[in-house]
Amino acid sequence: MKKILLLVSVIGICVACAPDEGKGGLASIEGVVMTQNINSLQEKSGDLYPATDADVYISYGESGLADDKGRTGYNGKYKFSNLTKGDYTIFVYSDDTLSNTKYPKLTFSQKVSLDKKKSEAVADTMIIYKHVDYDGGGGSVKGNVTETYYIGSKAQYTIPAPDATVFLQFANEDEILDRYRTDGKGNFVIGNLIPGKYRLFVLSENQLPADGDSACYRSFEIVSNTSSVVLDTIKTKNY
Repeated sequence: MKKILLLVSVIGICVACAPDEGKGGLASIEGVVMTQNINSLQEKSGDLYPATDADVYISYGESGLADDKGRTGYNGKYKFSNLTKGDYTIFVYSDDTLSNTKYPKLTFSQKVSLDKKKSEAVADTMIIYKHVDYDGGGGSVKGNVTETYYIGSKAQYTIPAPDATVFLQFANEDEILDRYRTDGKGNFVIGNLIPGKYRLFVLSENQLPADGDSACYRSFEIVSNTSSVVLDTIKTKNY
């Protein structure tokens, strides 16, 4: 009888001493974090890419706290090892691209359960957002502007348009992002563009001064941070 009571007591002690969620086990959780760039129009800019050197946090059980922190590698992967059985929460911080406050952040999280001592769980891919300015990329566009001189309605000659102003916009947006000048041969190059749809224009004279100037538009798309777009010649008029 004493042996039975002793065995029951030992079992009770072992159950009571079973480790909570946290370190000290043989289980692990791993996953991947990807980044999506967002421009000032709240549009996606380019494809997803690995979130390198991003902080990833883990919460044990229902603590609601960041009990440990890891970092992603060059490929966006992270791993938390030596975990015990139980429930965990993985979370990351992301830019809040809709907020006007300084350094706004959003929290994205997911629950992960380890039901075995040696569980090797793979969490769902997590996506964080990064606000980027139009000139925070690696794409480029180049072109040439010419100017044709008229007498009345008859064209006389065409020359390169030196020192012409080239205006850059996002496609379907009236706000001017920046202004650039052509060189002595009428050439221009705009670099450091993030992926997205753009248009640029150069002003051209109308025959009747009362009509003001017209805009000569060219639309283009930067599909990646290595895109290099060459536009057709932008032809302006001078009366």
